[in-house]
Amino acid sequence: MRSVSMYAIAVVALLAAGCGDNRLDGAAGDDGDGHRGGGDPWRPSGDPSAPAGDDGRAHDDNPPPVIYDPVVFVHGSGGSADNFAIMIDRLVASGWPRDRLFASTFESPKWGCNVDNAATIAAEVGNVLAATGARRVDIVAHSMGSVSSRYYMKNLGGAAKVGTYVTMGGMHHGLASPCLSPSGFVCTWDELCETGDFIAALNQPPVTPGPALWVSMYGGADSTVPNESSQLDGAENVLFPGVEHASPNGLLDTEAVEVEIERVLMYPAW
Repeated sequence: MRSVSMYAIAVVALLAAGCGDNRLDGAAGDDGDGHRGGGDPWRPSGDPSAPAGDDGRAHDDNPPPVIYDPVVFVHGSGGSADNFAIMIDRLVASGWPRDRLFASTFESPKWGCNVDNAATIAAEVGNVLAATGARRVDIVAHSMGSVSSRYYMKNLGGAAKVGTYVTMGGMHHGLASPCLSPSGFVCTWDELCETGDFIAALNQPPVTPGPALWVSMYGGADSTVPNESSQLDGAENVLFPGVEHASPNGLLDTEAVEVEIERVLMYPAW
């Protein structure tokens, strides 16, 4: 498993100090300039806030505009598209076009089976790619949305259509409490049981299928999903000390988390 990124801790410190530039370069496992690999016509090839020439590469005085991959947001159990309103507003303020940010609500937000939700994600990604003409999307998923989106990534071809895949407070290794529910009573409980077949299948190799880049973010004060369940082999694991699962101090609304979301969404894709 990749080591936990300390950049989240650095971001928290910088924000607390009132730093004016929230964009950080570099992360565990990258190439040292904040990006993995080479450029991509759908991604920025360098930090747009960096002075020209600081990375040793030739810079055009009139560089072409950045074209961002569309981002598909996936909510958790009982959630909705509104969960991402603050994050989307912050991304727009940082330059992401609003018409490339897509959040929707599942037909059955609380009790929908993750297998069914994964099929909904697959359809949504297909619609977004058709509407935007992009070659791939990024996915940002919260809580149980990480389980349905991981099923999409692993079993429905998602890893070949996603550039960066980000989970926040993801239940990657399931939870103990759903195992207390009688089998077959509620499909989501069966799927989330930490000793159940669904979670076991998700964590069979390849755990993080490529070519997508995988990032798992989680809060040190999360009382809903244990950090051990969110940590994922093969992903960049990012810890936010003191951040909760949800609430104003939660993963969805904390500015430090959104800064890290920006950083990883700017990774050049495969």
